[in-house]
Amino acid sequence: MRAFITLLLVLLATISVALGQTDWKQSLREELAQLDKTTDFSAWQQGAEKIGKLAAANPQEWLLQYYTGWAYTQSSFKAPKGEAEPTTEKAEPYVKKALELQPDNTETLTLMAYWLSARINANNTRGISLGPDSRSYSDKAIAADSANPRAYLMKALVIYHTPALFGGGKKKAAPIVEEAGQRFAEFKPKNELDPHWGNEIFRELEKELEERN
Repeated sequence: MRAFITLLLVLLATISVALGQTDWKQSLREELAQLDKTTDFSAWQQGAEKIGKLAAANPQEWLLQYYTGWAYTQSSFKAPKGEAEPTTEKAEPYVKKALELQPDNTETLTLMAYWLSARINANNTRGISLGPDSRSYSDKAIAADSANPRAYLMKALVIYHTPALFGGGKKKAAPIVEEAGQRFAEFKPKNELDPHWGNEIFRELEKELEERN
């Protein structure tokens, strides 16, 4: 009888864990689907806050840390004047926690590169100090998975926005942009929650390069 009770408790615990995972995954899917439909800064902030609550409830789930940090980082580029800086500060603990949980993951490395770029965007005087760091994380992300288009995109962005005097500029960025385009054309997410953002940012960068020819 005792063995049966023990087995029943283990089974109930397993079901509880499985249901918990299903709950946060479904909630995350819904929030990401809403973010895909809007460019409104306030809506992005609200979405990031909701995903952040999921992250707080499931602190060891790296995807929740990742997507909270990503949502805040992404929204900082949509922020009205004066809001970009505090938004990147909101992103910081989640970006760093995701990287701590998955230090060799191409996506968490890419997100760190993106967040550093957002910090530069919020305050351009950081470019000299944070630009090389962003590029370094991009290179690490490429080394972790050379098929990841977002890693090439982040590298292209930081090179493009680095003055030619310091080894950047349009000409230096162009071949990396082209490589990013090839990776985006070939990329297929493994599942609904697999990171797949960046194509719109790539298109904007590609268009900007063409207009400056």
